Amino acid sequence: MESPLMSLMKSLATLLTLVALAAGAYSPATSAQPAKPAYRTTEVAPGLYSFGAGMAFNAFMVTDEGVVVMDSFDQDFAAASLAAIRKVTDRPIRYLIYSHNHYDHISGGAVFKAAGATILSHATSADWLKRHPSPDVVPPDETWSGARSELKLGSSRIELLYFGANHGEGMTVFRFPRERTIYTVDLVVPKRVAFAYMPDFAPREWERTLAEMDALDFDRVMYAHNAPVGPRTSVADQLRFLRDLRAAISAELEKGTPFMQIPDTVKLPQYAHWDGYEAWLPMNAWRVLLEIAMGV
Repeated sequence: MESPLMSLMKSLATLLTLVALAAGAYSPATSAQPAKPAYRTTEVAPGLYSFGAGMAFNAFMVTDEGVVVMDSFDQDFAAASLAAIRKVTDRPIRYLIYSHNHYDHISGGAVFKAAGATILSHATSADWLKRHPSPDVVPPDETWSGARSELKLGSSRIELLYFGANHGEGMTVFRFPRERTIYTVDLVVPKRVAFAYMPDFAPREWERTLAEMDALDFDRVMYAHNAPVGPRTSVADQLRFLRDLRAAISAELEKGTPFMQIPDTVKLPQYAHWDGYEAWLPMNAWRVLLEIAMGV
């Protein structure tokens, strides 16, 4: 029997598709029959890979002592990801690291657990998952805490960075020093406005986090959505969008625009080519407006 969570995730996927169609993000020629994702493996740097398609990309690193995987999404994705890893290497799966607590990113953990992985997450995320268990989410075996930790396997290093409250619980940014790359989940989605009403985001803290991320030493960014990899400038682009949105809302408040009209009044034409602009910009504006006006 399909679990309630998996039913919810499938419904969300359908909703996202409908919203994207309304926003013009998909071609009118798109088939009515859902196609299997065209998953692909991208070698971002020697030993560092992105796997996925469209709305879901995870990351994995092949080290001298085994494989480290970051996020699993759902069971089907995880199985496909494991199969892709096996085409690259037969080394053992040592770790699966959860980026944060949101079920849509970590509901495939059982696949990697069965393959021998130790599941690791930030303590803040683990605490939340303990209080809100899901039948589809395997609890972490180990946790790390504080603002920074480091995982070493052979000659490979992965920095685990926690910037505090910004999105979800225990949001971890992964930095690969030798590869001069970061993997970030949800905090940066290239050429896309924020998702819907920014669920579980604290916009001001998100801006602070992006500014701190932009100060890190790296050359490229691996993403969880929209694309496997892109330039470091995408972090600054995301931050600029949020600051421009906040400035536009503040300007409307100063002009005396009626409160309830502000979200539909705000326009940011410089981002009109970004995914989700027409459908989601008013929702984005509502979220930031409520934070500015009410502190929520």
